[in-house]
Amino acid sequence: MGKSKSFSILSFSLVIIPLMLTVVLIGCGSKAEFEPKPPTKADDQEEVYRKYNVERGRRLVELGGCSQCHTPKIKTALGYKPDKDLFLSGYPSDEPLPDLPYAEIIAGEAENKFYTTDATIWVGRWGVSFAPNLTPDPETGIGNLTEEDFIEIFRGNKHFAEGAEVVSPMPVNVYSQLSFFELRSIFIYLQTIEPIPNDVPARIPPESDLFEGKDT
Repeated sequence: MGKSKSFSILSFSLVIIPLMLTVVLIGCGSKAEFEPKPPTKADDQEEVYRKYNVERGRRLVELGGCSQCHTPKIKTALGYKPDKDLFLSGYPSDEPLPDLPYAEIIAGEAENKFYTTDATIWVGRWGVSFAPNLTPDPETGIGNLTEEDFIEIFRGNKHFAEGAEVVSPMPVNVYSQLSFFELRSIFIYLQTIEPIPNDVPARIPPESDLFEGKDT
């Protein structure tokens, strides 16, 4: 199974924190501080609006805790921290699957409902899911998505890479409550971050051989 990272539910806080912050995120979306200031010149309107959306999107991504699950972690003296050099690039494609009790998890016999390592991979009754690449890389990230595609993903509860319904702990139903303008700002911001080529694996379904040995 490759090198072990067995931190069963060690990263549970990485889910709880983003979910708690989501409440703040939704509330903050309507605050006056997010309203763009009128430009002083007609020629400046487009650039002012773009800068406003980039900054607003950045703050929404921070408040939503997106990096907690979509950024690989590095070990520091203070514990595991998001790797700034791999910001929002998703589960590392060259990372071997961690040593986890897959069969017990899928059978509902594990101690916890789901397991994770650094929160870029999740294992539960739905199988194994991987945090997708949110950078604007055109081949492996969201670089080829249009603004309409991006918003529809949230409105339709769709997985970024697979187009299928999300079946992992990703709180899509919560994020889908964001306004059209908030989702637009997030998309515009994500298009400005460093594109990182990283082809995240597709979800491993519960009927996979990985879970052999237990009834599902």
